Amino acid sequence: MLYTDFLKTVTTCPFCDMSKNRIILEDDSASLTYSIAPYHKHHLMVVTKRHIEVFKDLNEVESKSVDTLLHKGVEMLIKLGYTDYTIVLRNGKAVGKSVPHLHYHIVPAVVIGDLDHAGQERSVMTEEEMDQISEDFDRVK
Repeated sequence: MLYTDFLKTVTTCPFCDMSKNRIILEDDSASLTYSIAPYHKHHLMVVTKRHIEVFKDLNEVESKSVDTLLHKGVEMLIKLGYTDYTIVLRNGKAVGKSVPHLHYHIVPAVVIGDLDHAGQERSVMTEEEMDQISEDFDRVK
């Protein structure tokens, strides 16, 4: 399923209702997970647990939590063999943010845009692909 089609089916915040089996690491304020419509196979995200939409609403505790999980995500990507990555925080629809819940992207080895790293429109992963990604990150926790 294309990501644009998936977004049309969303009726609640996908980060507030995120399945526990998608969470790689978490604490009281944020979670490290993977993208279900990735720019790259090992595309990670750090998502606040409190539903906030913009960066300026992040409190000090949440900020520290996000920072810790961003560092842990980068460490995991390095263990998987990546040396290059991009950390992205989008604020507002005009910059391409499609889910109005504060989240950071950690994307290895690609230029970020509307297309995936092969120049194709991004698609939502299958359950089998998501299971494989979970196994990859479980291996390097």
